[in-house]
Amino acid sequence: MRKRATHAADEADVNITPLLDIVFILLIFFIVTATFLREQGIDVRTPEDTPPEERTVPPPALVLAVQEDGFVRVNGVRVIDPGSVKPVVQEFVAREPQGVVLVSAAPESESGVAVEVMDQALDGGAGAVSLALQKQQE
Repeated sequence: MRKRATHAADEADVNITPLLDIVFILLIFFIVTATFLREQGIDVRTPEDTPPEERTVPPPALVLAVQEDGFVRVNGVRVIDPGSVKPVVQEFVAREPQGVVLVSAAPESESGVAVEVMDQALDGGAGAVSLALQKQQE
């Protein structure tokens, strides 16, 4: 038996040009048909693009000053027991629905009294209750 002579020219060639054409066509198709979503992020407003605000009137406030002796002074006028703050706050909220309650505690007062006054104010229907420390008298 004779061996056949193989030549380099007789080898099979794989032509990948049509494959590359199809890949590029698919790539163009997917790029054209893709939808790009604009994700919502945090809305940052810098001072330059914020319009100047009109002067606003602050909401009415009820000041409950907790004194050193444990009693509460309402708007600097009358003195009440910490347990009877709720009806005062209910009356204030009935008159001023948008009002806020400020609890001002004396530096030497007991913290439990201030917490009780804040709880009574929240039970009375106050939407916002803030706590502040009174300045010391010199």
